[in-house]
Amino acid sequence: MKKLLIFILFFSFCGGSSDSEQTSEQSENNEVAEQSENNEVAEQSENNEVAENEEEIVDHMTLVDYPAKLYFAGDIPTEVHSRVEYAFSLVQEKLGKYPVEVYFVGTDENEKDKLSNLFCDNREKAGNFDPTTFNSFQNFDDCMNFIDERYFSMYLESGLETEQRGFQASGNKGHNGQFEQLYHLLIWSKPIGFEVENGEGYSQEFGGVFHEYWHVFQMAHMDFYNCSDKDTRSSCRFDFEKIDYLVGGVWLQEGTAVFKEKTILEEQYKIGNLTNIHGDLLQELNNQYFDGQRAMEQCPGMSIRDITYQDPCSQAAYGWGAWAAAYLAHRVNDPYIFENVYYPELKKLGDPELVFTNTFGMTRDEFFADFDSWIYLSEEERKIVIPVAEEGTGKLYYP
Repeated sequence: MKKLLIFILFFSFCGGSSDSEQTSEQSENNEVAEQSENNEVAEQSENNEVAENEEEIVDHMTLVDYPAKLYFAGDIPTEVHSRVEYAFSLVQEKLGKYPVEVYFVGTDENEKDKLSNLFCDNREKAGNFDPTTFNSFQNFDDCMNFIDERYFSMYLESGLETEQRGFQASGNKGHNGQFEQLYHLLIWSKPIGFEVENGEGYSQEFGGVFHEYWHVFQMAHMDFYNCSDKDTRSSCRFDFEKIDYLVGGVWLQEGTAVFKEKTILEEQYKIGNLTNIHGDLLQELNNQYFDGQRAMEQCPGMSIRDITYQDPCSQAAYGWGAWAAAYLAHRVNDPYIFENVYYPELKKLGDPELVFTNTFGMTRDEFFADFDSWIYLSEEERKIVIPVAEEGTGKLYYP
């Protein structure tokens, strides 16, 4: 554009044509310049539209400006709704808002079916029905079969068992993926602990919210897409094979979730948002330690590094995994190392081995060479890795 205008000015001063010819030629050149400018404006406008459309694409890694979308079966008491909203507001204020849908299944079959209908209505509105795409539902019936047979019926049975066995809090809740459909799906069995404020299961339910939302945070920092053009989101395709690689093992996925569940609860106690009717943080993590110890009896000689969800000692990935997370955080003297450094760097670099080494100053092999013997030390020797929450602010620190 600038070169064209410079050429026009040069021609008008140096040309040998008559005034009328010069005026005519100048007029033509001005038209060319104006057309070129209009074309540039149009092209810029089109580019801006493309950029805006690219920016409008919301996937599972996107921070959004709205809270978690909560959906309740009709047989769940209305007073539970506001308590659930409060729990999610606390953890989203801490970890950020991501595109999340949470479905709470009760124990009534008809209400469960209505919730299934609502789920599929939401999928249809979100554009998740496409018979030509492998990661979309073929139609409404396909969606209903998926959500009912794979999830909601199971969660209803879990809710019934919770009632029958007199449990104090929901017996089942989970992060159920759906990244390929650009959001996070969480499902709860009947959240019975929310029915009595400050009752026996009340803080357990809050802990469950903190735990599952930590999984949202984790997954929001894992890029499961392969892109032909890294700057154009529409060129990206979901890659399921990346999931296990980026997760880094059940011990890390679940261990950090338990660690954050317990530490966020401790923070909320010290801030005054929740009442602690259970033990302190050390006692809570000691309970996890003994759960892990009992679980490891089922897998003698195995390191938690190798535990999968299918192993009989899978609970050790939670219990001893929490101590592994505490150990790593203490090593770098930062109780917030996972949310502040490890996962943001994982999102940036996409290399879990490199990020682990950069964050904690040792390789995974070096870590487990030490941890696998350290975990058998006495409580007195182990407890130095447990942070303390400051009264009033809830801020974690190491004394």
